[in-house]
Amino acid sequence: MRGTAENQIKFISKKLVRSFFIDRKLDYLFSLLAADVYYLGAGKNMQAEGKKKVEFFITKAYGNLLPCSVIHEKYTTKRIGWEHWLCEVVCDLQVTEESREAEQECLHEALLFRRRKDAKIGQNPWELVFIHNSISTKWFSPEEMLAIQQANRTRRNTHLYNGLTDREKKLVRMIRSGIQIRDIAAEFGLTT
Repeated sequence: MRGTAENQIKFISKKLVRSFFIDRKLDYLFSLLAADVYYLGAGKNMQAEGKKKVEFFITKAYGNLLPCSVIHEKYTTKRIGWEHWLCEVVCDLQVTEESREAEQECLHEALLFRRRKDAKIGQNPWELVFIHNSISTKWFSPEEMLAIQQANRTRRNTHLYNGLTDREKKLVRMIRSGIQIRDIAAEFGLTT
């Protein structure tokens, strides 16, 4: 898959929404799930953790999903740390089943993607680690897209520490705070 990470995330998110709501197929979603994925819906008991549990929950909860058309789509992405991207999806869903009265609802979904460390050639380089969705009867404005706003407020160079052990994180913090090398060496039991 070519292109910038941001374009890849938008493309994957759009394909995911369309395969789920228009085609009513779960295969693409399930192929993206990480082993440690966490799903959170809008309902009190709408949560699951781990790939097998999320697959079971989604199959049971959305197995008889009505066919929909997707309109007024908006995909907003934000890099979170070094290997993570957040995509917020807002779109209107129109039920297209002829026997039902035309209903329109708004889907608001936050998807957190992580770059796969073990991606093989031809395999999607991203996996889903968090899904949060809710459906309401009104359109969400960009100001209401809370996950990205919160990420912008609280982001403090989180990418510096991704993939580091606790000992390595401590070392980076000490170096960034300006502690002298001999003091750092003494802290770690090393001689200079």
